Amino acid sequence: MTEPAGKLARKCLICGVPVTAAHFGMDCCRACASFFKRTKLSGKKFACRAGDRKCNIVKEDKFTCRRCRFDRCVAVGLVYEGPLRVNKKTMRDDVEASTYSLRFIFKKQTSPSTSSASEAASPSTSRASESILERIGREFDFSVERRRVQEVRILEQCDERTLVPHPTQKIYLANYKTSVLTYNVCVAETLVFFREAFPSLASLNDREKDLLFKSYIAKFSMIESHYRTRKVWGELKRYVMGSVLICVDLECTDRWLGDEEGGENRQTLLESIRSYSNTQFTLLLPMLNKAQITNKEFYALLALVLCEIDASDQLDEHVFSVVEGIQKEVLDDLQSYYKDDMGLSDFSTRLGNLMTLNHSVRECNSLFQEFFRMHTTVFDLYRSEDLIMELF
Repeated sequence: MTEPAGKLARKCLICGVPVTAAHFGMDCCRACASFFKRTKLSGKKFACRAGDRKCNIVKEDKFTCRRCRFDRCVAVGLVYEGPLRVNKKTMRDDVEASTYSLRFIFKKQTSPSTSSASEAASPSTSRASESILERIGREFDFSVERRRVQEVRILEQCDERTLVPHPTQKIYLANYKTSVLTYNVCVAETLVFFREAFPSLASLNDREKDLLFKSYIAKFSMIESHYRTRKVWGELKRYVMGSVLICVDLECTDRWLGDEEGGENRQTLLESIRSYSNTQFTLLLPMLNKAQITNKEFYALLALVLCEIDASDQLDEHVFSVVEGIQKEVLDDLQSYYKDDMGLSDFSTRLGNLMTLNHSVRECNSLFQEFFRMHTTVFDLYRSEDLIMELF
């Protein structure tokens, strides 16, 4: 039966669902109108999931391509004429270490001017009597202090600074923006640590160092986060250290993401983050609690995870030779530490715990790589963070 004129069913011009009212003067549903307004207000740019910008826009699909949905809104003539947010100068403009390109960081840190500067801040040029674990410990401490200075600068420019109750230290609650900025600082300073703590890596070419560092940074961050959490909080209860001065509240998950992140799928995104975090804690925490590693063993672990190279990186044999040299030096130094400093005649249990931790970190890193790929492709997370996208 044909409907009378004027009673024809109206459909959203973007996703095709039935509509009974206009939004922005066009036949579009409330969901598409809200999505368009949010995107205009935030100024976000999305990447097309398929890459060809021809995705179907189906409302029932909870993972609809946001780039193609926005393009469709523009194509049918949606216009938002309300006030837009003023783009204020961001903290990123003023934070020296918030860099965008891994290649830029490598180039910057190997130039003559910056080399002399870093040597002044981190005087690690060869000390003949120094062991590898002493060098790693010293360079790690230098790195932490440089990060602390830059994190203070970031926090000073942050509108929302929330101190977490702690008896002896100033620890701040993380939000999405400060987490990204402090992680950029961590990457830059870990690269200095990477170069100074392991000088034999200087024999590798840029591509080899690039691949090795990319496989290292996530593992370094995991170990440091869990170890620092134990140092600051004693054990994991509510807070996890995400950087030198910033911690994540496990009971306040909404702060883990930017206000616009996830869109209509925000709760699904948060659930996936919680699930990944719980899996990582399950893999690492029991072993960390059992091992009760000392500072020296922590420094050794920072080196041992470097020596776990992913075969998919397709590195040349001489890279494996350099890395095996680092591993041998660390294990020899550990043996001396166990015998001379700890007075152990049988250190097989402590060394076994450390190697098990090393294996657990490698397993967690594999899970992280899958987790990150899923979040960038399904949820478009971190698409605007060039350095993070380049690393992972």
